[in-house]
Amino acid sequence: MKTHKTVTQLIHAAQSKQRCAYSTVPAEQLALQRRAKAGELTNTYKGSPSLYADTTYWLSLTPPERTMHIAKALGDAHPHWIFGGLTAATAYGFEHQWCLHQGSISIMTTGHGTQQRHSQLKRVYMPNAPSLAVREPTTGLLVTPPASTLIECARTYDFRFALPLFDSALAKGVSANDITQACSTMCVDYTPVFRLLRHANPRSENGGESLARGTMIEERFVVPDIQVPVQDPKNGAEYRVDFVWRLRNGRIVVAEYDGSRKYVDPSMTDNRSIHETVAKERERDSGLKRAGASEIVHLTYAEVYEKTPLNMKLLRAGIPQLDGTAENR
Repeated sequence: MKTHKTVTQLIHAAQSKQRCAYSTVPAEQLALQRRAKAGELTNTYKGSPSLYADTTYWLSLTPPERTMHIAKALGDAHPHWIFGGLTAATAYGFEHQWCLHQGSISIMTTGHGTQQRHSQLKRVYMPNAPSLAVREPTTGLLVTPPASTLIECARTYDFRFALPLFDSALAKGVSANDITQACSTMCVDYTPVFRLLRHANPRSENGGESLARGTMIEERFVVPDIQVPVQDPKNGAEYRVDFVWRLRNGRIVVAEYDGSRKYVDPSMTDNRSIHETVAKERERDSGLKRAGASEIVHLTYAEVYEKTPLNMKLLRAGIPQLDGTAENR
């Protein structure tokens, strides 16, 4: 297709600002649409304005990056919009699972109204949003405060998917008091918020481990200690273990969350080969057993996400479950 100088400029300018491209000029919007139909561009948001990105560039972005590209373009087009929920959580850099991103954006509205809705725009009623909104410095977006953002996420997502957001937020300096105070200003059911606060732990190393722990809690397993320091008595090597249970029968069970990146991302493997990484893992397991671990359970993201494989592994390892009326503590 013949090069359209203005469209090329729009795309390059948008990419330089890490956002999607759009135009309010009808002729330019038509040119963007034509290139999207040809596959050169991707129509990333079909609302108003319609947003676009170079297809190759768009495919290289992670789901959180895509959400931010859409939100920053909408923030540019609608300066008064206040972003909340997962959109704001992403702007704050709170850890979460990428599967939560469905290509939609959350904005807060002061009225219930009858404004036109579509699948990519979620309007959330929050009458005091304008008085609470803050400017997130990294993205420049107008967003709900961290505490209000977490409350909205707690109301939106299952416990195990919301726990990584809470763990990460606490690690970044948001306090439980901030969240409880924000609850007093919002007329919503706070039950899921308080349950998350009971279990949130800023020592969780990453969102995957938080998801694993949240799934264990949802499945009523006794809550493990996390990030436990262990020393190999043979060679003095020091390890930090993801999950540890000290059972009443004297057994010590260790569980390690092994994200797939551990085997494919050079930054996670210190540029070692897969063979070397596996050998290192076996050496670590041996050291943990010398330090007293009776059994070591390895959990992958797929096993955690699907729940049943996690359940089977923990039950085989002898991890007890609470009865249906008990709350993990």
